[in-house]
Amino acid sequence: MKSSPLPENDQVAKYFHEHASDFDAIYEEEEKGTLRRWRDELTRGTVLRRVDFVDNIAAPLGAARILDVGCGAARFAVRLAGRASEFVGIDFAPEMITLARKKATAAGVADKCTFLEVDFLEWESDKAFDLAIAIGVFDYVADPKPLLAKLAAVSSSKVVASFPRRLHVLVPMRYVRLRLASCPVYFYSRRQVEALGRAHLPGFRVEKFGRDYLLVGGGL
Repeated sequence: MKSSPLPENDQVAKYFHEHASDFDAIYEEEEKGTLRRWRDELTRGTVLRRVDFVDNIAAPLGAARILDVGCGAARFAVRLAGRASEFVGIDFAPEMITLARKKATAAGVADKCTFLEVDFLEWESDKAFDLAIAIGVFDYVADPKPLLAKLAAVSSSKVVASFPRRLHVLVPMRYVRLRLASCPVYFYSRRQVEALGRAHLPGFRVEKFGRDYLLVGGGL
């Protein structure tokens, strides 16, 4: 596992490397038992519905170049890469990148996809993306400003990012669970998300979406 300049990033990478298969199982509806299906719908239903939300944003863009920061096991790639011209997924958890390549191959979209084990803030691209997403990423970022600024800088059109709501019934349980696993987690007020949008995105909206706020910016 590659080391990051920020120790917190190493903690997050370690957590998702070790829990990659369990986290990805959220999306496997047909293979779940009744108890697991109920638990995931109750505590992680937002995770499932975010894929549909981003798909609706991506659809009008047609054959776009798409960047997925914190791509996990390629669940967005499997949905979006078929009609994209190029899909780049970035994650610093090695097992997530391994799963992403397997999932993209199984879905028949591997030829459109590139998956990189790298810290986004250290990565450079010589091309702009039509859509740049960071879903389930800002949950684990102590200072969101540099990441959102770079996300906006690499996008020529649309940005979509999720921020976990501070005032939600699941916050105490999630905070304790992740802290016990030595994984940092952060939560946001709507005012904080709106301030980030004003500072970094040309035109934006904030939507309350289950346990998250979704920030959508650029050419609305």
